Parts: sequence; structure tokens; C-alpha cells
Amino acid sequence: MKKRELGHQLGLAACAGAALALSTGCSLDGASDEPIEALETQSSEIVGGEVAEASPWAVQVFDVRGSTGDFFQCTGTLVAPRWVLTAQHCIADEGETSAVRVGSNTYLAGQRIAVDAVQVPSARADIVLLHLTEAAAGPFVQLAEATSVATGMDATAYGWGSEGTPLVMAPSLKKAILHIDGWYSDEELLGTGVTGSGWNGDSGGPWFVDGRQVAVFSGVNGQDGTNLHARVTGVDVARHRAWIDATIAGGPTVHPSDQVVLHDLSNFSGISQGFGLGRHDLTDATIIGDNRASAIKVPAGLRVTAFMHPDRGGEARVFTSDTNLAAVGFDNTISSIVVANASDPQPDVVTLYENAGLSGASVMYGIGSSLFFSTPWDQRVSSVRVPSGLKLTLYDGLWQYSSESRIFTTDANLAPHNFDNKTRSFRIERL
Repeated sequence: MKKRELGHQLGLAACAGAALALSTGCSLDGASDEPIEALETQSSEIVGGEVAEASPWAVQVFDVRGSTGDFFQCTGTLVAPRWVLTAQHCIADEGETSAVRVGSNTYLAGQRIAVDAVQVPSARADIVLLHLTEAAAGPFVQLAEATSVATGMDATAYGWGSEGTPLVMAPSLKKAILHIDGWYSDEELLGTGVTGSGWNGDSGGPWFVDGRQVAVFSGVNGQDGTNLHARVTGVDVARHRAWIDATIAGGPTVHPSDQVVLHDLSNFSGISQGFGLGRHDLTDATIIGDNRASAIKVPAGLRVTAFMHPDRGGEARVFTSDTNLAAVGFDNTISSIVVANASDPQPDVVTLYENAGLSGASVMYGIGSSLFFSTPWDQRVSSVRVPSGLKLTLYDGLWQYSSESRIFTTDANLAPHNFDNKTRSFRIERL
């Protein structure tokens, strides 16, 4: 599930049942400098609190799973006629689409509208805008200004999340007071429940201070269905206000026709990012993110070399047409790409062939060390293509512990070098 892969900058796992250790601590006014435990969220609800007043701006976010129907995931807010703000980990996963219900405080009630596009500021930020297929009537929430600071304030959080165990969503929208203690990360606020705390189903819901939404609920720690004072995180709206305004004004992203486009869903939908000619690393600061692409669109005349590791490393594949990456065994794998004209030389990969004369089945690799033990390619390589600027070292065992090795900086058949069908590991370096 892709949603389980969306971690936060400091190691917060933003999905049901997932929790990672923090790599750094969070210092609060008057609090210890010791790192708090890993926060965990369950598509996240309000434990404690009270039933909310009529809130027609509040949104229920669903996964749509084909003929099996809608499954509630999260809470959100209506920020414009065709835009909903919620948490990124709430969006549809592989084989799903998203839909929302607006205009009612009652669970599973309200106008149902499908989602036709999703926009995120980056792969790591747990905030997303959902574009609706038709306009909702409103009203719309007022967002925190880009210059506003919410730390030290009491906030009101809203959500339909579970009220306890068993995990059954609240029949009506609830609200609770929490205190915003400080910062959890560069873009996340850290708070403590006062009259209640979020849980399963509350993720993506708003925190309001003085009538403006200051945060999007992202995670909770120490919640067992009874803790009114659990620690919570929310993505700071002020830090993303410029992106929110620009996205609403500009509409869903339309990629230029001369760009390669990576999609996070295999049906060429979901989050997407375009890339022009050049070399690109897919760190988690980019839109599509590392190890997240499930489909690729390649305009005629272009070639994409995709690598499993950053900086053009590891196993590689070449694509010259639109491809469902799940269908070809390269799903959620890409960490870097090179976009080039299809007629340009290929300087970034070494190709290993099963037959002499650079023929037969082949595999491609970029910079780094790889191992063929217990794979179909163990002791199978008979020729190699090595572009200028790269060095290939073949081993008959485990790299430097092998009894024999051969170095190649140009194309070669291996039989004349007494190394045919001997390769069990190899290393590719730049000269």
C-alpha cells in the first residue's frame, strides 16, 4: 500500500498501524529535550470532546474500491468550490479512487462528489488538495495567513474518527480542544489534547484558532481509545498557504506535452510529476517521491532510463512509450531517472548479455555493486556493453573475496577473457 510508504521528514508513519522511530527530538517550552516516542496515526477520530455545531464545510473522505463501494478514510475541509484540504496519507491507493461527502455533520450523509485530481506540495508533506468533479455549495473555511503563528494557542479540532474501541466512526461530527505546544518538525505542529484527542478517522481534519484553520491533523501518539490528552501532530497551514492559493488559482496540474510524467497509480492517475530532458533524483522532497512511481508516460521521441537507486545507481530499465510499471515488475522502485532524446547515446548504464556479440536476453545497471547469487543471471553473462566513462569489474564470487575478476571499460565478449558464464557479482564505477 503506497499510503504506508509516506513517512514524515522526522520518521512519522502516516498510516493505520504503521509507526517508525523518530530520528530527532522535539523541544517544547518548558519540556524535556528528550525525543518523544514515534507518533502513530490510523487514517485518524475524536476521543472525548463533544458533538460539533452544524459545519457544512466539513468533508468526509472515502476510498472507492470498485464494486465493493466507499470506505471512510479521513476528515477534510472545503476550501473552495471544487477543492478539499486533507492529509496526503488519506488519498486513494492502488486500485482505488477517492470521493467525498460534503454538507452534513452526519456520518455517511451529505452530497457525494468524486475526486478527479490530487495535488501535493511534496512527497513528504502530509497535506493534499483534492479536486472535485463538480462544485460544492460551501461555505468554505478561512485559512491561516502565511504569516500567522499558532504555537502556544488552544485550537479546536474536528473529525468523524472513532470514539473508542471497537473502531466505529462517530455518528456525528465531533470537536475537541487541544493545546498547540510547539513544533514537531519543520512543517508540523505538536499538540496535546485538552478536552479530547484525535484517533482513527480524524486524520486530515482541521484545527481552528480564532475561526481560521491553522493545521491539518496528521498523527497521534499514546491513543488507545480512552486518552483525552494524547499527543497529536498537524501540518501547519501557514507554511503551505502560498501553495494552497496557487493550486486553487491554477487548477489541477497539466504537464507540458514534451515532458515525461511519473504517476503514483498504475492507471496513470493520482499524484504526478513531469520531467524534462536531463538527470533527476526522486528524493522525498519532490512531488512524486522516491520509490513511488507506478506508471510512466513517455512522449514520442524521448527515452527514459529509470534506476532503482539515487544518482543513476542499481538496476535500470529503459522506456520509450507509456508503461504500467506494475505490469513490468518495476512498480514503486524508481529513485532516479535520465530523460533523453531517443536517438541520443546511452552513457548511463552497463548492459550485460546472456550471449556473445551483445545478443540475447539482457539486464542493465547503473553505478554501484550488485550480486547475481540465487538469481536467474547467476553465471549467465557472456558479453557486456560498457559506455565510455564507466568501468565494469566482474567477479566469479562475492566481489573482492572472489578468486578471479576482470575489468572492462569497453564492449567485450567474455569468452576470450576466460570469463564466460562466470559472473556472480560486479561493480560499476565512473572513471
